[in-house]
Amino acid sequence: MTVSKAKSLLIILLAALMVYQTGLLWFVNITNRHFFLNYLPFLHQAVIPERLDRLVRPRRIITVHGDRTFSAKYGRESMSYAKRYGDVVISHLLQSGSFIGTQALDYEALFAYPAYIYEYAFYMEPEWFTKGFGQRSSTLMAANTGPFKRIVIRPPIYENMDAEVFFICIDGYSHKFMISPPGGDGPDTFAHEISPSNDNPSYAFIEPGEEFIRSGDFNFYGMSVINPYADVHRGLSMDFVMEQVAVFFNNPANIQRNAGDEVWVYIQGNTVVRYYANQVLEYISYRSVDRSAPSTFLNDFSSAVQFAESDHLIINDFYLADFREEEGQWIFYFNYVIGDNPLIMPDDRPGGADLPAPIVVNVYHGTVVRYRKIALNFHIDKDRRLRSHANFETLPFSDYNLSNVQLGFRMSDSDQDNLFWFLNGRRIILSAENR
Repeated sequence: MTVSKAKSLLIILLAALMVYQTGLLWFVNITNRHFFLNYLPFLHQAVIPERLDRLVRPRRIITVHGDRTFSAKYGRESMSYAKRYGDVVISHLLQSGSFIGTQALDYEALFAYPAYIYEYAFYMEPEWFTKGFGQRSSTLMAANTGPFKRIVIRPPIYENMDAEVFFICIDGYSHKFMISPPGGDGPDTFAHEISPSNDNPSYAFIEPGEEFIRSGDFNFYGMSVINPYADVHRGLSMDFVMEQVAVFFNNPANIQRNAGDEVWVYIQGNTVVRYYANQVLEYISYRSVDRSAPSTFLNDFSSAVQFAESDHLIINDFYLADFREEEGQWIFYFNYVIGDNPLIMPDDRPGGADLPAPIVVNVYHGTVVRYRKIALNFHIDKDRRLRSHANFETLPFSDYNLSNVQLGFRMSDSDQDNLFWFLNGRRIILSAENR
């Protein structure tokens, strides 16, 4: 290749890059107008504002295989492909989807065809969801859709067909939308095939409780627990813990310490950090808060995520599990995912700092005033295998107020096999066994 030809090729590549970047700059929230989307739909994931991605990230994605079988993924990596597809479809729907109508829930019909289910741990407000995808208004808001907990995304069976999206709302109805392919000469943006069920863990759908639960035999890795506040010898000392919590203070050199039997206290100015004996860390700020600063759900959520992400000792994947408003503060509850199973906080765990979730953040007018977390990290231990069997068809659900049956890791501060079945946060008779 001559020098002139090499220069010409370089100019062409730079021009193509400029066109692409211009498209991102001008059409960042109008994905169906980007030229490259029609050709590379999965390389252009829907653009979601920084930190709000955790808000619109579902706690799990359930795959409906269309043959009365289901599988579910919790981990960010394991559900990444399905989420990328869903984000593209939803982004288009919010801009140009068509509202078809509202109908009573018919789960048999709803799950009769292959689909993905975005499932949240709480009821999502349409306005928050829309803004979480970087848009001010949407067809979802225009249709006056109520809060929803599940989104069923049904890919078209054939190319150039509309994708169907169902929002399962708090009112007990299904709100149906259709979204047409953007068009163009490239591959159909919504063309997607969901494979039939295989040997992956399957779930059963229990309609009375509207819950997906595991069914059958499953193999898992065990879990190990590491305390990042302990030294290399796994020992805890007030000096070593102080080194780890120094990031929470403006002037770590002036930290005052107070040792007690159940809690170590670190104070500097208006900041207090407590390390409890049951491995809970608590941060409290007594600094004055600027009440003129915005105090909206989305702003305060972003502040909560930013604070948690700045804690370098959190290494586990986490998602928003719940929230509430109390005395002008938004309180956000985040849960961990270990491998591809959620971490379960048992009801009978000692309650240092009154910790109902692995991470709890209180935000007031955009300022984090209280931050609590489990002072532990959790890892998959591939040297240990667990086997679990469950046949929920024989379990007398009528004896329970069924709302949440899960297989998950029981929160513990010791290295042990602790994968159990839980009903509403309480361990039930079915359990995982060593293998």
